Amino acid sequence: MILNNILSYAKCVLLEVLEPGSIAIDATVGNGYDTVFLAQQVGREGRVYGFDVQEDAIEQTREKLNEECLPKNWKLFHTGHENMLDVIPAKYHGEVSVVVFNLGFLPGSDKSVVTKAETTLKALESSLKMLAVGGLVCIAIYAGHPGGEEEDVAVREFCSTLDYHSVRVIQSEMTNKPGFPIRLLFLAKLK
Repeated sequence: MILNNILSYAKCVLLEVLEPGSIAIDATVGNGYDTVFLAQQVGREGRVYGFDVQEDAIEQTREKLNEECLPKNWKLFHTGHENMLDVIPAKYHGEVSVVVFNLGFLPGSDKSVVTKAETTLKALESSLKMLAVGGLVCIAIYAGHPGGEEEDVAVREFCSTLDYHSVRVIQSEMTNKPGFPIRLLFLAKLK
């Protein structure tokens, strides 16, 4: 596979832990592409939970999932990702294989509605509680919007404080992208 964008690379890494029957979370459903990818990978026996604060994003994602004729292995929540611990059934806490974040704004939408450091950091803390040992959190950071640089710095500072013996953090970025680089962080839970 040619890795012509950073999200292709992210999917290659996620495929290492996603399998039929997995539980996955799309913390920022946006246009629904990651949600569809996750639902395809976890299959009929798996579960995908998606979150977004924008009703348009939830509706677009629902339409994409239905167009793909995927099994009803997904549930979407019109709420912020910081609420995942409260709305995902407790029986799945500590059982999630993958959590995916795309930070920034919904492409083709209102660019004033953006992810924010405060809620993203709470969601990252929740993600680590939801994650199974061996699971991955994947964070794509698009910082080219007001407040984006601050969120980027806050997320990377949060990641740098995680215990090395419990969570490994790997960073990659598309360095030569005009404007702001697209940064990708993987958090692998070891224990």
